[in-house]
Amino acid sequence: MSKRKSNKSIADVDVPDLKEAVIECVRFIVCREGSKIPIKRAEVVKHLETTCSTPSNLVNKVVLEANNTLKRVYGYKLIQIEKKSDPKYIIVLDEDCESLDSSTLDQDQRRLLISALLHIFMSGGPVKEDDMWMFLSEAGVLDENDYAGRKIMTKTFTRQMYLTYTKVGDGDMARTVFDWGQRATEELPKMYLLKKMAEVSLSISLNYKSLVNSYGYIEVKDYYIL
Repeated sequence: MSKRKSNKSIADVDVPDLKEAVIECVRFIVCREGSKIPIKRAEVVKHLETTCSTPSNLVNKVVLEANNTLKRVYGYKLIQIEKKSDPKYIIVLDEDCESLDSSTLDQDQRRLLISALLHIFMSGGPVKEDDMWMFLSEAGVLDENDYAGRKIMTKTFTRQMYLTYTKVGDGDMARTVFDWGQRATEELPKMYLLKKMAEVSLSISLNYKSLVNSYGYIEVKDYYIL
């Protein structure tokens, strides 16, 4: 790439070049999003430079137009995260839906993820690791000695940003907790979780009137989930 081309301004760039870069950016993002692993901005920049010789000062314009295409054609939108240090992107549905986007989750992983998120949601905040394993075991979702399943929770779902898995406290008070990740917050409607409560196989007696009221229901009763 020549110095002259790298110094192009947005006004100087040819429209066909910009369109080509946008198409390539959309293709790259959609392919990478299949893994649900956040996409580093640096990776987008490198790909555009390699495939389209896109100068760095035009990347923001290309990404903006790519986001518009994602919304218009696919019904998805690009969310930038970790803005200060190492910007990354995730893709989520542009409009609220009634379920979790499951394009890359098999049935067992989907059930595991929803159960974990539901437990955190109903607990009102982060859940200690031991409490999470106990809940998932009693719910029949994850066997007590299923270490492969635990790795999905602590590694896969955290890399995909559905969950966070962090150490809090010091010394004897230190513990590891699970909480909602940013992708779950962006992608999963809370109303969907409330509806999912009716499908939980574990018998739980609880009153969630205040929670339901917060999400739009007017008439509510106490529920006993079987």
